[in-house]
Amino acid sequence: MGSGCESTPDEPAPLSDAGPGVDAGGDAGPDAGSDADAGTDAGVDAGADAGPDDGTSEQPPPPGVPEGHTFLRPSATRVHTVAWTDPQVTLRFAFLGQVGRHYDFLIEERRRRIIMTLKDPSGAVLEHREGVFGDSPLTTHWSGFTQEGFYTLEVSAAPFEPTQDLVFRFVDQGPDAHGDLLTTASPWLPSEQPLMGQGEHPGERDVFSFPTVAGHVYSLGCDFSHQGWWLSFFDPVLNYSVSWVEGANFTELQASTAFKAPAERFLAIVQANNSLVAPSPSAYQCRLKDEGAEDHGERMETATALAEGTTSVQGRIDFRTDFDVFALSVQPGHHYRATCDPSATPPDCRVLAAAPGGEFEGFNDIVLAFKTTGTSHYVGVQGDLVVRARWTPAAYTLRFEDLGLDDHGDTRQTATPLTGPSQTVTVHISDFIDEDYLSFQAVAGGRYRLSGDWRDTSTGEQLFATLYDEQGRFIRAPGQHVGSRWVKEFTLPTAGTYYFAMAAYLRENLIDHTVLFEVLDP
Repeated sequence: MGSGCESTPDEPAPLSDAGPGVDAGGDAGPDAGSDADAGTDAGVDAGADAGPDDGTSEQPPPPGVPEGHTFLRPSATRVHTVAWTDPQVTLRFAFLGQVGRHYDFLIEERRRRIIMTLKDPSGAVLEHREGVFGDSPLTTHWSGFTQEGFYTLEVSAAPFEPTQDLVFRFVDQGPDAHGDLLTTASPWLPSEQPLMGQGEHPGERDVFSFPTVAGHVYSLGCDFSHQGWWLSFFDPVLNYSVSWVEGANFTELQASTAFKAPAERFLAIVQANNSLVAPSPSAYQCRLKDEGAEDHGERMETATALAEGTTSVQGRIDFRTDFDVFALSVQPGHHYRATCDPSATPPDCRVLAAAPGGEFEGFNDIVLAFKTTGTSHYVGVQGDLVVRARWTPAAYTLRFEDLGLDDHGDTRQTATPLTGPSQTVTVHISDFIDEDYLSFQAVAGGRYRLSGDWRDTSTGEQLFATLYDEQGRFIRAPGQHVGSRWVKEFTLPTAGTYYFAMAAYLRENLIDHTVLFEVLDP
């Protein structure tokens, strides 16, 4: 089934048309023929429809075994030990495979990285594995054969890896309704009709192939009879699992996931018996559905265009990694606020924004403010990316507010100049990202004062003023709370241009502030 020697559900076994490392010219090792052939392995011929043997009788290998391959007859009890001291030698085995049956190759002892390649009677590669073996026994599951005949297995050492004796069993596990090979997946058409299956024993999986329409969202929902399940979609082109969910993290017996399809055939993988938690066999029932086209594009090039003045738009997170992008027509130099009103609690949507051609950024929050430089800006909505046992689409409403034109520059280079000797200035802080710069010319030894109305900081309205010199270095200017005002008085020892950076760090209840700048007598 695809559990096997080196992979886990979130690291699926790679497929390749290439064979293993170095071919030893058909040499299966010094004693492979004496230990693993049918002369010493008693039992039922793999070509017969019968259960595993008891290991007490002897039968000759059937005619037609591929040259240079050691014949394996399935046995539940027979343990094969094949000497393997030369890493340049490729061990070669053959067995008679039947359509509809399930075979396990179990490595009984821990070993290092090796390469395993399974081929059908025509020589086509069905599965190619390379990886590190862990605790024993390590089982590779094979079912879903489309023809009867001699199947071959090549086992070789990964580059620079030492070898040790290969100790394994080869077992016929009986009929399997749904195959587990990625290359011979069972066909399945999305519909409301449930599909029934079962996990015969731990690690066994069922693999299904279904056609997709580019841009459509597909969902897979299953009811399991026991804990210890795993399900995912698998991309056969990019060769990895997408939108997977594993029962080891949940107690629920219902699971679902979804993804958006490219214009390719896709696979669905169901494991109803992914651990020793579930008994054998463990039944399941699943539905595969085509949920239709995604509602909004995921890139700037496919963004949903919104006219200037748009105040809200509806959307839906169709799958866990979904990202909806909107192209908003805006006024240059204005501050905007985008807020996602989610349909669930806790909030399951997050807002990001980007200038044309830029990167989407945000604060992992349902609200985001941004300042525009051109006539368009992009706003994106994504889910909270939490893996849940049961995925359900998450509807939301995205709201927009035009907070107005920025009144003062955001940098020292664009600061609004103060002339004194006494000057009142209105500072409009649009949102917590807004920072207004005011500049003034100081004389050596000059005394200055900046003051404003004191506001209760619990409302998020307090204004903060930070003093910098023309090199951008922070200048200490302590403030005081005097009556109903805050006051900063300070003396500057050197002449030059100085700057106040005005900000309010909370995002709510931000209003205009009036500040007074004064040049004091020496």
